[in-house]
Amino acid sequence: MATTVKANLQLIYVSDIERSTAFYKDLLNDEPVMEVPRYVAFGVEGKALFALWSGAEAPQPGAPAYSEIGIMVPTGEDVDRLYAEWQERLDLDVVLEPVTEVFGRTFMIRDPDGHLIRVSPLD
Repeated sequence: MATTVKANLQLIYVSDIERSTAFYKDLLNDEPVMEVPRYVAFGVEGKALFALWSGAEAPQPGAPAYSEIGIMVPTGEDVDRLYAEWQERLDLDVVLEPVTEVFGRTFMIRDPDGHLIRVSPLD
């Protein structure tokens, strides 16, 4: 019988670990669960981690940005509420203002390295 495994780490490459750590601390309103040179991890629901990795000791401005990070909140109203809160306290690079898609309310912002962050209701 094959072993069942769970994807429990989402890792994104960042060009400047200090800048990205500060951005995600503010965005998530949370502190990392692990912070070592070139690697910073934030806890998420359950046993998963969301981590930042510079891949190098010095900032790498051309680090690839290939991912869309998903933040799921309970309802569409929570999507709108979080957008309003972030607009009030953060300097956001808004890619998509709140709209209703086939899966519900959603908006997208971009982090300092260009990674897309989509907020939507729970599936």
